[in-house]
Amino acid sequence: MDNNFGYNGVNCICFACGKCQKSSNNKWGPEAKKNYRLYYVTEGRGTITVDNVKFFVTAGQSFLTFPCSTVKAEPDKNDAWAFTWVEFRGLEAAWLISQTVFSKKHPVVDKIPIPDFEQYFDVTESNYNSMYARCRAGGKIIILLSFYIEYFPCKATANNNYTIMARDYIEKNYRNPEFSVKSVADYIKIDRTYLYRLFKEETGESVIDYINNRRISRAAEMLADESISIKDIAYSVGFADQMYFSRVFKKLKGKTPTQFRKEDLNNYDN
Repeated sequence: MDNNFGYNGVNCICFACGKCQKSSNNKWGPEAKKNYRLYYVTEGRGTITVDNVKFFVTAGQSFLTFPCSTVKAEPDKNDAWAFTWVEFRGLEAAWLISQTVFSKKHPVVDKIPIPDFEQYFDVTESNYNSMYARCRAGGKIIILLSFYIEYFPCKATANNNYTIMARDYIEKNYRNPEFSVKSVADYIKIDRTYLYRLFKEETGESVIDYINNRRISRAAEMLADESISIKDIAYSVGFADQMYFSRVFKKLKGKTPTQFRKEDLNNYDN
């Protein structure tokens, strides 16, 4: 699947997917990805090392790698693995993962008792560069993650409750230009440094990165409406300074809001 396109404000979007046949060459790393990668081992076995912690994986099991984690993967010398995988990101995807037992400290889960489960990893769509195809692929990832929520639901702990509280509070307040990381920490009543560590472990992002991603995601959606000025969009998603908004937007999207609006409208015209 072609992954050479901009992240277009969709809250669960696929960047790539594929299958690897049984081979001793199915190894990689150490490397750190910016997105989530979910693997389903269909044959054989191997090991993954996440931030210097080793985990063994065998046929029928799944493992998830988180953004910013350093990962190394190696097939077993005597019984090399085969697997299928998807790479994705988005605020909705991150929230769905938080509803499972997946974490950086627990990246492997056992077999899901669904016949031909690997079929759900095929999220390919024809004309993938179109918005409707990206949305459909994202929808398939949501369906895929729903099975992990069903069979491996999150076990509530104080730590992930803090993260869930933070997400909910951000969702309700990110549009306020005075909203900040301190606002979140004060609301939850925990130290900012502690919040940073918990949030990073659960989501792979810092709190401020999460807030900015949420703001820019919403801004990207609003840019489709030419009747709304960029200045008004910036303020409505929580940026009091339009120039700062443009800098953050370009950092996350690779183009300015004006360029993004123009290219997005051209895509719809085509």
